[in-house]
Amino acid sequence: MNGDTTGSIKYRTAAAAVEQVLKQTAAVAVPGMSVAAICSYADSLVEATCKSVFRKDDSIERGVAFPTTVSVNRVIQNYSPGPEEDYVLREGDVVKLEVGAHIDGYISSAAHTVVATNAPGTSIADRRADAICAAHYACEVAVRMIRPGQSAHHMVKALGLVASGFKCTVAAETFTSQIDRFVMSGRNTFANRFNPNVQVPSLVFEAGEVYTVDCTMSTGNGIARESTYSPAIYQRDVNQQHSLKLRTSRALFTSVNREHSVFPFLMRGVVGSSQSLKAGVSECVRSQLLVPFAVTMDKEPGDTFVAQFKATVLCHHTGPVRLTRALPLPNVLPATAIPAESEIGQILALDCEQAALPELPRLKLPIQTPIPTQPPAGAAAAAVSSASMDTS
Repeated sequence: MNGDTTGSIKYRTAAAAVEQVLKQTAAVAVPGMSVAAICSYADSLVEATCKSVFRKDDSIERGVAFPTTVSVNRVIQNYSPGPEEDYVLREGDVVKLEVGAHIDGYISSAAHTVVATNAPGTSIADRRADAICAAHYACEVAVRMIRPGQSAHHMVKALGLVASGFKCTVAAETFTSQIDRFVMSGRNTFANRFNPNVQVPSLVFEAGEVYTVDCTMSTGNGIARESTYSPAIYQRDVNQQHSLKLRTSRALFTSVNREHSVFPFLMRGVVGSSQSLKAGVSECVRSQLLVPFAVTMDKEPGDTFVAQFKATVLCHHTGPVRLTRALPLPNVLPATAIPAESEIGQILALDCEQAALPELPRLKLPIQTPIPTQPPAGAAAAAVSSASMDTS
């Protein structure tokens, strides 16, 4: 990276925390495990891990940059349920895990996809494998294209080529976003899915910029629709001002301002069991003071699977420097392969430096690992047909 500046160290420390937490989270994404328990476990790990570094400076804000999400099968993003809307993983579920951390506002985030199974040695060779490989290789392509002089238009085209090669589609509402200190979606943000009605911005990557690339692929049409799951994640819009009428709304917004800065947060952590605070959410959303992150799913019903891989990358003057590390792929055998001589094969052959990540201290108080419950009856037999979490 471009020197061991304070920002560089904090980016890499956040990336090390994300890698460690994502690895531990993937290990517990097994049949019988509650999604709510996984999300709570991962968020607790992020908080504890981030608090274990830079301990001499109490003024540094650190912790979760985006609450952990565990989106299953055809759910695309933002699923971080409470107990009332929980889901228990079944044998064969495609599980997308996304983790984000920050140290003093310097953000790193990553996502990885696994298949919930009690037989990890078994190869998966159906449409789940195609979605997972499409998302994995799309992320590897995108990472290698974050280099000075490369264009966003060319990247979007390349991601579409990867998707079509595996007979998949790029999921809508997924983006490549420039990030900065305390900024998760900067001025250079564009959709990864080509839309003939929306022009891809004519931006060219420049040295010194940092990006997150969110590569999400679907075996369906990739069109996102809002599910019936309630939004759990919200963010304060610091550019909005509004005089709230209801006392409950004012109390809620005061709590949000006191407990959270600019980063997205879980609303249930603010309202708890308080019905009065919960009643204030609607007015805060209508006034655009709070922005909900809708839980979306692929519009196409049936055996549709969505996979996601995400990375944080520095555009260095020598080429891309990957901050977050890629975890090993699950045991998948897609129906197609990428020829080395193809345009995508040539991009995959490009160099991509991996940033050296610091070693993190061992936690003084280990976070308790969640325990799986008994899987629902017939879960193994219903594995693929449960592509659901279907609320249509």
